[in-house]
Order: sequence, then structure tokens, then C-alpha cells
Amino acid sequence: MTQSNCCKFSLTSMLLLAAVGFAPASSATLRPYSQDFEGMTPNQGYPPNDLEADGWRIYGQVFDADPYTNTGLIPTNVYGPEEAANGDGGDFASIQGVATGQGGPDQGDVVLAKYTNYNDPGLANGYVQASTFQTQLISTSNAGLWRFTYDAKIGNLEADSSAFAYILVQDFINPDIFVQNDTTNLPVEWGTYTLDLLLTEAQAGATLSFGFSATATGSNGSAVFYDNLNFDRVVVPVPAAVWLFGSGLLGLVGVARRRKH
Repeated sequence: MTQSNCCKFSLTSMLLLAAVGFAPASSATLRPYSQDFEGMTPNQGYPPNDLEADGWRIYGQVFDADPYTNTGLIPTNVYGPEEAANGDGGDFASIQGVATGQGGPDQGDVVLAKYTNYNDPGLANGYVQASTFQTQLISTSNAGLWRFTYDAKIGNLEADSSAFAYILVQDFINPDIFVQNDTTNLPVEWGTYTLDLLLTEAQAGATLSFGFSATATGSNGSAVFYDNLNFDRVVVPVPAAVWLFGSGLLGLVGVARRRKH
């Protein structure tokens, strides 16, 4: 797990600002999430589709220059937050879809392909940053360690393109909390990766998003494949030494009682 640099951090925060308040009103607390995408149908386009039904959302921006090396740029176009398209959606919303023929023995037949709309001829000279994410609200009962685990492998990601997986907490009052794994230089073989985030009661009421982002110059490939997603609280086991220490204390208490009698 790596922390983002300042430029990427500020850009990602700006990218997802509109996600705050977009969490489902019926979800006032974090809940475990798991998805292997099996049973989903590729190339369904705009909603209704399987990704949208599963709660996936998008947000993105278009720039005239590389936003990582040119700070303070104003986007020429902004889209979202809105429901995710699934494959051939055309226009700006086509930045992800489920794909077949890319999985391994542990991934099955269907996986998630995350990319930008780099095939849009109108964006051939632009920079497109697009995020595909799940959003939930944090409650006081969610304090503890949460873990986002996923399988991933490189797709057709080309020069000047980058990608990362992330967890982001925002509430417009406190500083954003953002952790990421850079997925730009993944191997062609599937691997399993993990992101951890420790939440406290102070984050209650904030919005937590987890998902994947990609940035590319208009016509350059930017796909990364993901599967076997899991977001859940981590139960931290009590070390064996603690149990032994506790047993020792109980033994001493027993000895003291016997001496009294």
C-alpha cells in the first residue's frame, strides 16, 4: 500500500468531491461488500445494467494537458456522479464494463475491466481521468480496521496512462483520508492485493468510497482487469501472549484467594 503524492491526492479528491452525498440514503453504516462479477453480462451499455444494479458509480474529468504535471488545471468537461455504464455505453460514461476471456482459475469467466473512454475521437489530444467506485456512509459503529482486497492484472494500459485502486473518506470538514495501490505496472498474471484503512468514531457521517481510477491521454489504452473484490471489517486476533498473560493473572488471583482461606 502506498500513499498518494500531493498532486495525485489533490486531483483524486477533486475528482470524487461530487461523490459525497451520493451514498445511498438507506445505507447509514458501512456494510461488507463482495463481488466476483460471475453472472453479469458484458456490453449492456447505459443503465439499466448489471454494474449499475450492483451499486457502481462513476465520476470523471477531461483536461487539455496532463493534470499530474500541470497542477491547478481547470477541466474542460466533468461528468458524473452517475450510474455506471457496462461496456458499450459510448460518450463519456463508457469507462468500465464486465469482460470475459480474461480470468484465471481463481477468477472465473467474468471480470471487471476498468479504463477511460480513450476510443472517443473527440478526446484524442485530451487527458481523461475516470473513477469507478462504490460509496457508503460511515457510522460510529464502524470504528476499526477495514480492508479492501481485490485480484488484478494489467490490460492494454499504454504510455502516459496510469491506474490505481483506492479507499477515500470525505466529509467536507476534516482533511480527506486517502490510501491507494498503484496498479499502473501490474504483471500480466493475476495477483491479489490489499488496502487497509483504520476508521475511528470521528469519521462518523463521512462518505467512504472504494474502487478504481484510470487516467489516459485520449486515444491511449488504459485498461486494468479486477476481480474477486471484498470490502469488510478486519477482526484483529488477540495475540497468544495476551491470552497467556491473562491466564497467568487468573492463576495468581486463585493463589491469593487460597492463601486468604
